[in-house]
Amino acid sequence: MPIDSIEYLDLAQDILKSFVPPGASFDPNSAWSHRYKIFTLVSGTGVRPTDRIGGTLKIERSPRESGGSVLKVDYVKNTQWAGTHKIAAQLTCAGDPLATPLSWSLEFAACPPPHGTALPSQKSLSGSHLPVKPAHTTSWSLFEAVQRMPRREGPPLRFTLFDPCDVPKPNQVLSFYKTAQLASRWSGAPSALVHGFLQIGQGISPQVYWVDEYGRLLFLIAGIDAYVLEAS
Repeated sequence: MPIDSIEYLDLAQDILKSFVPPGASFDPNSAWSHRYKIFTLVSGTGVRPTDRIGGTLKIERSPRESGGSVLKVDYVKNTQWAGTHKIAAQLTCAGDPLATPLSWSLEFAACPPPHGTALPSQKSLSGSHLPVKPAHTTSWSLFEAVQRMPRREGPPLRFTLFDPCDVPKPNQVLSFYKTAQLASRWSGAPSALVHGFLQIGQGISPQVYWVDEYGRLLFLIAGIDAYVLEAS
């Protein structure tokens, strides 16, 4: 599926004008904590919303002595019609290229919008011992895995995605796409050299992860949402 991922990133240029790239070095294999603002690129009516901030995502990584990592996830998403969705999750992941989940627990809650008709709901999930084949991972694991990927051409990763941890979406492909200097893209763009990884597959819109020279995930443009790293 052809896509010009730089133009895709241009959809968020008004958001990124205020972005200040982190100056410190970064080791994706160490302990780290990232917090992202979630911006809505278009509303349910197909027009750009006035209030672009749609939520937050915080991911903390703790290395395991035996290899791999433990990820702690706190996600809050405000939607126009479905109210507020909250997810608190913890995943134990392998140290392989996909950060394959070995076990996880997840708490989900939904609150209806002030003037909507959606009903409150909640559920708890946990799991382990998924089949070794086919290769699989979760949407949260990819926030960790993409930071360790080589920032150059290489064989694509092929897998089934569990989104966020329980809905299987097969035939996913994640691969290096291109390197770009944002400063030359539009007026007011931050001066940042970024490397893009494109994910396509069944059940998702094309999405592009953008990392800096250290592998740190700066932006994710995913469908109608943009995840932008906050200053630490």
